[in-house]
Amino acid sequence: GNIILELKNVGITLGEQKLIDELNFIFTPGRRLGIVGKNGVGKTTLLKIILGELQPSKGIVEIGEKTDFNYVDQSRLLLNDDDSVIEAISEGNSFIKFGNQQMTVWSYLKRFLFTDDRINTLVGRLSGGEKSRLTLARILKNGGNFLMLDEPTNDLDLPTLRILEEALLSFNGCVVVVSHDRYFLNRVCNGILAFEGNGNVYFSEGDYEYYIEKKKNRKKNEDDDSEKIIKEDSRVKPKIKKLTWKEKKELETIEEDIINAEENVKRIEEIFSSENFYEKYASRTNELNEELKDAQELVKKLYSRWEELEKIMN
Repeated sequence: GNIILELKNVGITLGEQKLIDELNFIFTPGRRLGIVGKNGVGKTTLLKIILGELQPSKGIVEIGEKTDFNYVDQSRLLLNDDDSVIEAISEGNSFIKFGNQQMTVWSYLKRFLFTDDRINTLVGRLSGGEKSRLTLARILKNGGNFLMLDEPTNDLDLPTLRILEEALLSFNGCVVVVSHDRYFLNRVCNGILAFEGNGNVYFSEGDYEYYIEKKKNRKKNEDDDSEKIIKEDSRVKPKIKKLTWKEKKELETIEEDIINAEENVKRIEEIFSSENFYEKYASRTNELNEELKDAQELVKKLYSRWEELEKIMN
């Protein structure tokens, strides 16, 4: 049927550490699942269990009859500088299977922005961005209907990242991505599987931002319930931390700071997406990549600081 893979009551325990208490999940065509959580909570372990490289501590992994995995880890495929672009992809074949589609090698390479005049160019003469795109094309050409990527956005420039996003959005099978990149998760994923610690794994339909919003609402409801249960002991008054005058002023402006920081990210992304990018900005690619990374990091720091101040205030 439509089920590519199903996890039934799957639990994972490593030593004394419970990574997954119990997980039930059905993977279907068109599902683009982002797996998120801190390092060491079991994300990569789950991928290995799905692939059959590890057995779960409990539960069953049922794989569909026609399921074909394509696993891409953080290491990149090596390119031979003496091959032409078309040789690096074709390996002697005229056609490539991508998802459920079959296309000519030429058509496939055009999806990765290789024009007719670049298809016969030697790999050693390609720019850094072109090599990244070619590597991406080699990864994705392995086909399969269950694509698994572990931190795929590491070391990719923005044009290549956009190509990866478009490739995944047009992929007909199931996509599972382990990533810390919330911008990428928002653009690509239609479901989030979050490792929240202590064996808890939470599924949320939609993108990463929607998951975060739901998580905040869940926490608020839990806090409200806790307040109803806890009775105040009049003999012991805990010292309550309050916002300082400086922190109050910071809280007043932090939303605007976040908006400005996100606008700056958007501005840099628009530069990368512009049609004449390579004409106008080719010499500044590394500089702009660093600028974008710093801008995205600032947004993360501001969100983190905002949550910190809100906690003190509440």
